[in-house]
Amino acid sequence: MSKDSESLKANNCKTTYYNYENYRTMNWNETKIRCSCLGKIMTPGKGTVLTEKQSEELERLAGLPRTEKQESTYQRLLEKKNAPPELSDTAKSYLREVYLFNKYGKETAGGSERSKYTIKGVSVEGDSIKLLMRLDGQRYLKNEDFFSNDFIMGTPDIVVRDEAGNATKIIDIKSSWDGASLLANLGQPLNSNYFYQVQGYMALTGATEAEIAYCLVSMPDEIINSEKKRIYYLMNPATEDNADYKKAIERLENNMTFGDIPETERIIKFKVPRDEQVIENMYQKVQQCRQWLAEFEEMHTKINVI
Repeated sequence: MSKDSESLKANNCKTTYYNYENYRTMNWNETKIRCSCLGKIMTPGKGTVLTEKQSEELERLAGLPRTEKQESTYQRLLEKKNAPPELSDTAKSYLREVYLFNKYGKETAGGSERSKYTIKGVSVEGDSIKLLMRLDGQRYLKNEDFFSNDFIMGTPDIVVRDEAGNATKIIDIKSSWDGASLLANLGQPLNSNYFYQVQGYMALTGATEAEIAYCLVSMPDEIINSEKKRIYYLMNPATEDNADYKKAIERLENNMTFGDIPETERIIKFKVPRDEQVIENMYQKVQQCRQWLAEFEEMHTKINVI
């Protein structure tokens, strides 16, 4: 199944703080999470859930003048109820990458390679913005400003501003890989990674609404030519005039260019309102990630200490 370029683009999730030349004195309290990676740390983890019997006991004790022993039981159950969920395996896997990069300046093998999905996303972003402009009847400029606060950071695709220059809306462009990738979003809930991503952008800019725009534009020549070469080597025709090879190329070009599809049918949008509680939860999760990184470093650096 084809992946959207935007999902791979979002994998470049690094933090601003790293000084691997002095990696033994890391200050994880300065770690910030990219908005494109907030979905990874917000993935639900295992919680410390009260049993039904414990919940009943907590409720019963809450309405009593408690003895010292009952007070101890009450506080223990209350602490368990209010304990934050553990970080998910997805979050921990991502944080190990953050740790590796921030502490040593290293990425996972192949992490810096450009895939064809990434190439399309970067190459056609301007075309996708122009498509959106034509359909909305608005003039949008690609945002180049980098935003950061105490917890998160990122560069939104488009920041819509009022006459006073205040951010009012965020638009994030997702350039779909092909027609099937675009249509896979129709009638489905918004990808949670993108929900958290734009909540982060709204928190950074002050915008009160956001929009995810999945856009389908033709492949860049770089990818089309690369696929033509791949087909040529696979088929190994005597010449490029081979009838079967020419049919394969025609089919390829048809499936990689979308100018024949009405523009109104090449965009799928999702509206996302700002949610202050979600934003606060993200900040709390970043703090939890910082604590995990500090504990992970201590465990790692002392593993061979006798």
